[in-house]
Amino acid sequence: MHFDQALHLLQTVGPEMEQKGLRIASRFYKQLEDKYSVILEEFKSRTISAQSVELRILRLTQLLKHVTDQNESSELFKLILLNEINQTKSFLMTYPEIVSEELLAAIRTELELEESDPVIVAWETVHHQLVETCRHFYKYKTQGNWARLDVLLVAENHHLGAILDEARYALTSGRKTTILHVRNQKPSSKKLMMTLNVLTKQGLIFHSMQTEEWDEQLEQFLELISIGDPITFASGSSRFITEVQRTLEPLPVIFSPFVADGILPS
Repeated sequence: MHFDQALHLLQTVGPEMEQKGLRIASRFYKQLEDKYSVILEEFKSRTISAQSVELRILRLTQLLKHVTDQNESSELFKLILLNEINQTKSFLMTYPEIVSEELLAAIRTELELEESDPVIVAWETVHHQLVETCRHFYKYKTQGNWARLDVLLVAENHHLGAILDEARYALTSGRKTTILHVRNQKPSSKKLMMTLNVLTKQGLIFHSMQTEEWDEQLEQFLELISIGDPITFASGSSRFITEVQRTLEPLPVIFSPFVADGILPS
């Protein structure tokens, strides 16, 4: 299941998560205490500022509700990246397999779902992608430069506007920020151009390439500007995002909801 499809499917259980999120989070931590008490004690002893179980339950409850109320992939990833990577020690990052197994078990029980239910498959897909992205960027925290990690924003055609807020956010946090706009015609929006002009004065690096299809020149340029493993966001058609992901692999690509069209044929 595609991450974007999974994220949208999880919106269907939003009302239930609003009602049962606290019960799911409480069951999850009870399962951890029952099955992994030794691991939990070791984890707590290595954590400088260990949170109380009550606080962890509330944080997980909020996260569960946020996931089922969030159809913007980039916003969800920012929440996870900032909350998990910036922690002194993250249980999610230390024991992702345990978290996945026990969280899915708690969700299945409280929502009365079968293991093969599409909603459970969607939760598994979202959890896996979030963990893999966190794992990739977590290494920078040990180097002390996580807060300064570069940001690369890639947009297709009319999706340029969708990433400008990301650029503004990144620039505000002091990150080197680059935009690559892949287009089949010259942008006609004066408002967008004015916004870009303001952001470039604030330090934004802006590249624009005009092409009718994904080609070798575009691929090579994308590889060049992604040197240094920036946090990468992409917005465009599903096919466009697939090409960005393929080109930058294994660098994770965070993407906004795409439109189901094929502007750039393969």
